[in-house]
Amino acid sequence: MNKAKIGIVGATGYVGVELVRALSGHEGVQLTTLVSQS
Repeated sequence: MNKAKIGIVGATGYVGVELVRALSGHEGVQLTTLVSQS
């Protein structure tokens, strides 16, 4: 099965952190890019 390649913008915000946590354990997803503004 091909994994969906996912990038998250705003990865250090609350929602971004929760998305990273939820998606990192999903076998159909590959996190490729995390972006944050400082």
